Amino acid sequence: MKKTLITSFVLLLIVSNLFGQAPEGYYDGTTGLVGENLKTKLHHIIKNHTFNSYSAAKDILRDLDEDPNNSDNVLLIYSRKSISKTSFASNNEPDFWNREHTWPKSHGFPDDTDTAYTDVHHLRPCDATVNSSRSNKDFNNVAHIESNEEGEAPDTYTTSDFWEPSDEVKGDMARTMFYMAARYNSTSLDLELVDRISISGDPELGVLFTLLQWHESDPVSQEEIDRNNGVFGYQGYRYPFIDEPSLVSDIWGSASDPLLIINQDAFNADFGLVAAGGSLVQQYKVNGYNLTNDINIVVNTPFALSLDNTNWSQSVSVGINNSEPVESTIYLRFSPTVADGADYESTVTHSSIGVTDKTFTVGGTEGDMTISTIEDARSESLGTAVFVTGVVIDKGNNSGNSRVIYDGSAGIVVRSFDADNESANLNYGDSITVSGGLAAYNNLLQIESSPIVISLIKEGAIIPDPQAISLGDVSEQYESELITIENVEFVETGTFAGGGSAGNFTLTDGTDEVVFRIGNSGHPLVDMSIPTGKVTITGFVSQFGSDYQISPRDVDDVETFEEELLLMSILEARSQSIGDQVLVTGVVIDKQSNNQHNRVIFDGTAGIVIRGLASGHATEDLNYGDSITVSGELFDYNNLLEIEGDLVRYTIISENSAIPFPQEISIENIGEDYESELILLKGISFVEDGVFTTEGNELTDGSRSVNFNLGSSNHPLIGVETPVSEVNVIGFVGEDTDGYYVSIRNEEDIEELAGQVTGVFPKGASFSFSPNPVVDVLSFYGLDRSLNKFDITITTQNGQIIKTGYTVKSKTINIGELARGIYILHLQNGDQKITLKLIKQ
Repeated sequence: MKKTLITSFVLLLIVSNLFGQAPEGYYDGTTGLVGENLKTKLHHIIKNHTFNSYSAAKDILRDLDEDPNNSDNVLLIYSRKSISKTSFASNNEPDFWNREHTWPKSHGFPDDTDTAYTDVHHLRPCDATVNSSRSNKDFNNVAHIESNEEGEAPDTYTTSDFWEPSDEVKGDMARTMFYMAARYNSTSLDLELVDRISISGDPELGVLFTLLQWHESDPVSQEEIDRNNGVFGYQGYRYPFIDEPSLVSDIWGSASDPLLIINQDAFNADFGLVAAGGSLVQQYKVNGYNLTNDINIVVNTPFALSLDNTNWSQSVSVGINNSEPVESTIYLRFSPTVADGADYESTVTHSSIGVTDKTFTVGGTEGDMTISTIEDARSESLGTAVFVTGVVIDKGNNSGNSRVIYDGSAGIVVRSFDADNESANLNYGDSITVSGGLAAYNNLLQIESSPIVISLIKEGAIIPDPQAISLGDVSEQYESELITIENVEFVETGTFAGGGSAGNFTLTDGTDEVVFRIGNSGHPLVDMSIPTGKVTITGFVSQFGSDYQISPRDVDDVETFEEELLLMSILEARSQSIGDQVLVTGVVIDKQSNNQHNRVIFDGTAGIVIRGLASGHATEDLNYGDSITVSGELFDYNNLLEIEGDLVRYTIISENSAIPFPQEISIENIGEDYESELILLKGISFVEDGVFTTEGNELTDGSRSVNFNLGSSNHPLIGVETPVSEVNVIGFVGEDTDGYYVSIRNEEDIEELAGQVTGVFPKGASFSFSPNPVVDVLSFYGLDRSLNKFDITITTQNGQIIKTGYTVKSKTINIGELARGIYILHLQNGDQKITLKLIKQ
C-alpha cells in the first residue's frame, strides 16, 4: 500500500500540497520562458527520478490506480472498468489486466531497463485485449463507426493508425504525452510530439494538435491530481502539466489560438555534401490552425524554397482559407554554385500574423561524396554520412520499410522515409547507390538519417550466394549478410507467426541457440507448419539489443530433409550413375513451351530435366516458378540427363519462387557444364532469315555457332519472324545425338541488351555499350563503319580528366583499374563528339 512505501516526509509534502500544488520553489526559473527553452528547463527540474523496476511497477500501479470504491480492485484506463488487482495477465489473456505504456515503448525505449519504460507517470493498468488493440497507435480523433473491442472499452474508437479514448480520459492522455516529451528531452532519449502519423521505432508520437484540443476540452481532474501526488511519492518528481496546466500552451501553443507547427519527418537540417552545380532537395510540412493571414517563409541563398518542387525562390507564401486548418508541403533545396568546399548556413523563418515566428537553421557543404565499401562504411561513427552501392538481398517480408543491401564486402540496412527516396519502394535484386547518415536501432546498424538519396542502377541484379556458417558463428561479423546454416532444429512446434514477440522462434544445433525472427505478420511463412527434425536455414543476420537473429526472406529459406533418401544438390546428382535414385530440390525454370511432359529445374548448383507421368506426380502439372523436392531415377535420353520413370515423385514447396538469373556465357562455353541451366548469350544473331521452326535454326557470334531448337510445334515463337539485328538470348542448354543446342521459353527470352546505353552522334550514326554499371570490360555494339575507330576520354562528373587515350578497335576496352564511382565518357570520331554517363563498380 502507498502508506507503507512513501516516507513520512514525502507524505507531509503530499498532504500539504493537495490539488496539484507543488512544493514552494519547485518550478523556479520557468517564469518568462516559452517554447523549447521552457521544455528544456522543465526537463532539468523533473529528470533523474527514482527508478523502479518493471516488476515493481506492477505493484505500484495496484496502489496508484486503486478503485476508490473497492480496495481489492484497480481501475483500468480506456475501459474504466474495475477489476481485481490479482487478475494480472501474464500472456495477454482476455479479461485480465496488464501494464499499458500510454507512450508506446516501441516509439523510443523498447528495453525494460530504460527509465522511460518503467516511468509510472505514463504506465496505466489496462485490459489486456484493449492494450493489444491500442498497440503503438497515435492518439487522434477518428470516425465513430464502431466502439472498440465490442464493448471492452466503451466510447473508445480506433483505426489502423489512430486511437481515440473516451472523453473521460482524453485530457489525461494528452497531458501524459506532454509530460513524456518534457521529461525525456535529452541527447540520450529525445521524445517528440508530432502533428502527423508517427513512425514506429522512432522516438515520436502524434497527433499534436489533437492532444492540445483534448487537453483544453478535458481539464485536470482530482483523480489526476491524486495520482500525481502518489507518483511523486514513488519517483520523487512531479507532473508539471497537472500542477500548472498553462505550461502546455506556453510550450506547444493553444488549440484555440493561431498556431504554426513544423513537421520535419525525414528532414535533416544538415544537407551534407553537394557538389557545385548539383542540388539536393528535401521537404517538410507546415501545419497552420486558426490563422487569419498567409504563412510567409524565407531563406537565403544558396538555399531556395518551393511549393511545387519546380519554381524556386528565396521566399514563398502559403495561403489560408477562412481560418481553416492548412497543411502544405515545403520543398527546400541546397544548390551551391562555386566549387570551393565552403560551408553554408541559413535560417528558415515562418511567420504569420498572431503567431511567434517559427525558425530553424539549415546548412550544407560544397563538395563530392566518395563511394566506399559497405565494410568501410560500417566502421564509421554513428551520425556519419556514408555513400555506398549494393544489391537488395531481402524481399521486404520482415519489414515494410527496411531493406538489406550487400556489396560483396559487407551488408547494411537501409531505412528511409525521405520523399522520392523511400526504402519501401526497393525490390529484391535492385542494384542501388545510397547516401545517408548512420544510425543504430537496438544495435542494428542502419543508413537511416536524412537526407537519404537512393539511385537505382538496375533491377534484377544477381543475388550473392549465402555464406555457410554454424549457429555459433552468428555474430556482428555477419550482421546484414546472407548466411545458411545446416542441421539445426526448431525448439518450438506448431505453426509460424510473425511480428512482435510472436515472430520469435528458437533454432538449436544441440549446443548453441539463435532466434529465428519473422518480422511481419504478412510474411509468407506465417501459418505454415514449423518443421520437425533437421532443417537448413537461410536468411540475413539481424540484431536486437545484445541478441543476434536470423530472418528468412521467404518459405524457400527453410529447407527440410527427406529421411528415406539423402538430399543432394543437383550438381551432386548429375555425378551419380545412370539408374541411381536421387533426391533433389529445385525451381522450375521453363514454361512448358518446349515439351508437354518435361520440366527443367535448377537449384543454384546445376539444372536437370525431370519427367514424371504417374498420377498425382505428373510433371506436366508443374508450373514455372514452382519450388519442389523431387525423387526418381537418373536416365539418359539421347545424351540428355533426366530424372525420369514411374518412380518420379515430387512435392511442391511453394509457387512463384524467384527464378535464378541466367549465367552470361559465350557460344564456345556451351557444353555439359551448362546442360539444363539458364544461360545468357549477348550480342549474337540468327543465321537463317525467315520464321522460327521447331528445329533447324542456328545462333552465331560471328565466329562460332550453336543449334537453336524450339522443340514443340506449340511453342509461341513458331511462325514468328527471326530477328535480323544483334540480340541477347536467354535459354537453357539441351543435348541430343547431334550435340548441344539452346532452347528458349518464350518470345521474352529474345531481348535487347541488358544494361545497354545507346549513343547517337550528331550526324545520326548510333552505337551501344554495355554493361552499365561495369566492373572491368566495356563492350560496344552496332558500330557503324564510320565509327570503327573513335577516341575516349574519361572524366569525373566535375570534368577532371581521369583517363585519356583509349581507342576502340576491337569493340571492347578494359577500365578495371578505375576506382568505383560515376564517370563521364567523352567519345570523339573526327569532328563528332558525344558524352555519356558511366558507373564503375
